[in-house]
Amino acid sequence: MALTNAFEFSKTEIDYQKLLNGFHNQFRLVSQRPYQSRKVENDNGVILTLQVIKDDIDYGIDKKTSRKRDSNLFNTFDVTILNHKDYIPIKKGEYVALKNFIPDKSFAIGFDLILRFEEVVKLNVKSK
Repeated sequence: MALTNAFEFSKTEIDYQKLLNGFHNQFRLVSQRPYQSRKVENDNGVILTLQVIKDDIDYGIDKKTSRKRDSNLFNTFDVTILNHKDYIPIKKGEYVALKNFIPDKSFAIGFDLILRFEEVVKLNVKSK
C-alpha cells in the first residue's frame, strides 16, 4: 500500500538558474494582476504573465516522433512577485528580468511550475 499524503515527505527543487540562463532572464510582460495568498497573510504581491523571448535550451528528441522537441519561444507562463504591492509600474509589452528567486515558496505540481520571486525590473530592450 502506498503512503497517504506522501507530498509531506518529498521535495521537488526547481533549477531556476537554468531556466533564467536559458531564457537570458528577458521576458515580455503580457499582463499583471494582484496576488494574495489564502494560506499566508503576509504573502502578497503581483502575478505576472510573461512571454519567453529567448530560449537557448536544448530539449532533446521526442522518443515517439523522433523529432527535435519544440522550444518555449513565445510561450507564456506566470510568476508571482512577492513584494507587498498590488501593481508594478511596468506596461504591457515592456521587457523585464526576474530577481531574487524564493525557493521555499516555489514548487512544481505535475508539470506546472509555481515560481516566486522578490523583484522584477524593467529592461531597456529594443524590440526587433
